[in-house]
Amino acid sequence: MQLSPGVLLALVLGVAVIVALKVRSHRKRMAALAAQWQAFQQHRNAGRGDLLQITRVYQRGRRGSKAVVTWCDTGRQQDAWFWNWHVPAGAYLLVNASSGYGPHTHNPNVLYVQPGQVQAWVPAQAARAAQRVG
Repeated sequence: MQLSPGVLLALVLGVAVIVALKVRSHRKRMAALAAQWQAFQQHRNAGRGDLLQITRVYQRGRRGSKAVVTWCDTGRQQDAWFWNWHVPAGAYLLVNASSGYGPHTHNPNVLYVQPGQVQAWVPAQAARAAQRVG
């Protein structure tokens, strides 16, 4: 079975439109993520918390998440408990939180983060998008 030139042209144009829409959608998504990163950096520059990144989430419970965080200014890692939030791995957060004793692990230095102590956050993709865009 051979396609007529008109049908073949319609198929090629249809594929081209789909590809163009996908590229446009991707660019818009990257621009939005880069804008999120810029707004996040404005919060950081205004001194609205200490910057950390979620290195690894190792437990998700009904009342929150246990994770390893990395403090971006020092590179120091610390166990953390996020009350009432399942934090996404890789996310960047500005927090005003305090450390205390972790009774389940007998860790004297667990960062406890209440929802109101997170001043701003962005997914890891936002930082990558900002690097690509700008």
